[in-house]
Amino acid sequence: MVSSILSTFPAWSETAQSAGSSTDAVIVTGTRSSVRASKSLSPVAIFTAKDLQRTGQTNLKNAIVALDPSAINTPGYPGQLGFTTKSMSLRGLGANETLVLVNGKRRHTMSSVFYGGAMQGQSPVDLDMIPMSAVDHIEILKDGAAAQYGSDAIAGVVNIILKSSSHGGSIDVGYNQYGWSVGPLGDYGKGGALSYNQGFRLGRDGFLNITAEFVGNQSTNYAGYVPKTQGGNPVLLYPLLPNGQQDPRENGNRYRQISGSPESERQSIAYNLEVPLSEKIRFYSTATYSHRTAFVAAWYRPSNSQQNIMSVYPEGYLPTDTTEDHDFQFTSGFRGDNLLGWHWDGSVNYGRNNSSIGIQNTINNSLGPDSPHDFHLQSLANSELTADFDLRRSFRTGIFKNPVQVAAGVEYRFQQYEVDAGEWAAWADGGYINPASSVFPTPTPALPFASGLGATSPSQAGTHSRMNGAFYLDLTQKVTDKITVGLSGRDEQYSDFGNALSGKASVRYQVTPWLALRGSASNGFHAPTLQQEYFQSTALYYSILPSTNQLVQSYTNYASVNNPGAKALGATPLKPETSHNFSVGFVLTPLKRLDISLDAYRIDIFNQIVPISVSGAGVSGATVLDILHRAGVVPDDGRYYGYTYERNAAHTRAMGMDLQAHYLTSFGKAGTVLWGVMMNQQQHQIMRVNPLNINLGSGVTALYRSQIGNITAIYPRNTLRLSATWNKDGWSTTVRVSRYSKTQLWSDRGAAYDQTVAPAWLVDFDVTYTFSNRIKVSFGGNNVFNHRPQVLSRLAQGAQSLLQVNPNYSYASAYGLDGGYFYGRVGYSW
Repeated sequence: MVSSILSTFPAWSETAQSAGSSTDAVIVTGTRSSVRASKSLSPVAIFTAKDLQRTGQTNLKNAIVALDPSAINTPGYPGQLGFTTKSMSLRGLGANETLVLVNGKRRHTMSSVFYGGAMQGQSPVDLDMIPMSAVDHIEILKDGAAAQYGSDAIAGVVNIILKSSSHGGSIDVGYNQYGWSVGPLGDYGKGGALSYNQGFRLGRDGFLNITAEFVGNQSTNYAGYVPKTQGGNPVLLYPLLPNGQQDPRENGNRYRQISGSPESERQSIAYNLEVPLSEKIRFYSTATYSHRTAFVAAWYRPSNSQQNIMSVYPEGYLPTDTTEDHDFQFTSGFRGDNLLGWHWDGSVNYGRNNSSIGIQNTINNSLGPDSPHDFHLQSLANSELTADFDLRRSFRTGIFKNPVQVAAGVEYRFQQYEVDAGEWAAWADGGYINPASSVFPTPTPALPFASGLGATSPSQAGTHSRMNGAFYLDLTQKVTDKITVGLSGRDEQYSDFGNALSGKASVRYQVTPWLALRGSASNGFHAPTLQQEYFQSTALYYSILPSTNQLVQSYTNYASVNNPGAKALGATPLKPETSHNFSVGFVLTPLKRLDISLDAYRIDIFNQIVPISVSGAGVSGATVLDILHRAGVVPDDGRYYGYTYERNAAHTRAMGMDLQAHYLTSFGKAGTVLWGVMMNQQQHQIMRVNPLNINLGSGVTALYRSQIGNITAIYPRNTLRLSATWNKDGWSTTVRVSRYSKTQLWSDRGAAYDQTVAPAWLVDFDVTYTFSNRIKVSFGGNNVFNHRPQVLSRLAQGAQSLLQVNPNYSYASAYGLDGGYFYGRVGYSW
């Protein structure tokens, strides 16, 4: 962040920082032609490859989060799949509501669906599948842009520009780890990264730039020991002895859980190519491919767990969720000049994410002691094919002194989502009966399905697709020497839900050479993803039947909106989220080396998609089961059944402002310091909750208290970054201080059970020295004083349904739970 070029005002290059002069960055995001950053109609932040490197992170998402306070890793318990890939929130909105482009072309989304917390129901772009070493710079448009780019651009747009150098290259190798761990499990996240980049000249002025990147890390752990008591009751890992005494092993090692960043490996390659075919026509192509494997510990099952067969796992077991991803995107096109006076660009873009999900070191209890221990749970694939053709030129109308800039285009997109069933043993019911024991007072049918994570059965599998066509028109007119106006309109037709029409009006008024005012008003939309509409899986556990105190099997189905059970409980086809976006701000450059921008915004989202969970257990269980039984979708067999499905739940409002300021100080022979301030202030409200379609009982509400908190309280209202980068000769040193305001995780049990994370200050640093032979050495750290969030209160810990561990840090933290992170890196460029 500290040396980032901010397109909202003049920006300094690396050379300019030393020279003390200022330059003005050129951007391509939010406009159909390259414009000076200081003349932008909307706020756009730019982060260079050097900015990304100075964070010390090895993946793109974490680097962006470290740089821009309006971008935050989504807080809250992410669910087991969410540990593999956490989503990024822009301005505290859902990850699905940020559009990601690569070289201006739409990026495909991930195939998985997040289960947990504020991310639940989200399937955003997986930024970590783009090798960071291939990135030249990133432009983040902080304004609604659906009228310009289509679905998902409600919160803004992240445009990733790949390197395009036709010569030279670099190689970097690094080591990283966290500085602290809890207990003997985990391995401090120890890992490293190796990257290679090379540019080649093609013809007179063509280029090919290629990148290879390899990243691997061990797991971290912030989970402590299993407490001996919880809520005043003993917590036993083993069954009682025949004489009624506790097993002596209860006094032994009670560190059994691993929680934290997963063990993972990623191999990525990318290229960016452009070749002139004639003086007027150029061919271009880009591609990325990544293969990633990740291993995430699930919740520990003790020896006496109802989900264990003690003869199989006498010490209990810790399942490990496994994910293997193959992700690629390929774009090719032609652009040229003078097609009847028009600049033109036509391209085809195809992207696909395949995810194979499994679990190891577990058991399907219903298959008895001979059950397998490793299972394939499901395979998911999401693909997008996009073809577009764009035109732009200027016309003199005779009305204004300056010509009007006109851009228009058409786009066709085909999306396909595949959900494939897991292996038979992962979802089978083998009929094994647990014998009477201290765990099961009477012989009890064992749980079907592999324990630890939901699986997909053949009845839940399927392939689903849709297509849409779009037309857009952009007009930009410099009305006077001081006033510029932009108008955009876009119409999209979807095969599954119909028409979406969006528009945007922007204005910029250059009041004086050092002060400019700007503002915009737009509407936008987010089309429900095929993942939100069609993803399905089932997980099982035991519940207590209140009337008899017996164990009852509970089936929890993550269901599509077309699932018969979900439909019986009120699910209907999803409608697109729609938005109204308003922003107003100023750009101030009172001194040659000082620039300030402030932009206030309000974003209203209507029909926001939020999942609802309806259970046959609990207060409303009888009502829910009666509905399901009368509809004939589940058997009346004494089991509990529940469904989670997506619904258009609420009208929400986000209000806030983004502040950015830089000042360059020259100390002569002592070098230069670039001071930076970035701040995001935000507040979220729920304006209206859409009622349920049917009465599901007193315990089922249209929006649960925990979900209200995930919208209104889990993101920090204020995030501040203070930074300074000192450059002298071969030295470059960055210090970054961040402050996060209070965050909360609300409980459905009431305010007494809420989790609160107090305001926190974090310190990062990076020191880099470049030798005369172009060898570069860097070392640094993030959160170097190892600040962690507060632990849960005793009341909140006692209310947790899963086996708890101490310490028990709150997932309401916006800066994570792993603590201090340190790295070292050596590179060479030529």
